[in-house]
Amino acid sequence: MKKLTIFCGFLLCLILGLQKAHAQDSLKLDARVKQRMLLNQFETDYVLTASERIALRQSRLAHQYRMKEILDSIDISDARRRRLIQELKKNPFSERVQSVIANHTDSEDKMEQ
Repeated sequence: MKKLTIFCGFLLCLILGLQKAHAQDSLKLDARVKQRMLLNQFETDYVLTASERIALRQSRLAHQYRMKEILDSIDISDARRRRLIQELKKNPFSERVQSVIANHTDSEDKMEQ
C-alpha cells in the first residue's frame, strides 16, 4: 500500500512537471484582437483595422520580450528582477524598468571605455 501511494505521488509530480515544462517551451506571440469593436459602429474614423491592431500588439509583445531578455542579462538580484518582470507584464513601457535598464547599460558602457 505504501509503495502504491509513493508511486501515485511520483506519477502525479511527473505529470504536473511535464505540463509546466511544456508551457515554458511553447512561446508564441498570441495576438488575438476583436474583429469588430463597438466604437466601429459609431465612429469608424477613430478605430484601427484588425490587421493594424494585430501589428501593434505583436510589436508590443516583441518589445516586452526584448526587455525581459535585457533584464535577465543585467547583474541584479533575483528578487528585484522578478519585481521588474512583474512590472513589465503590467506596463510594457514602465519608466521604472526603463530607468533600471538605462542605469545598468550606462555603467557597462563606461567600464568598457
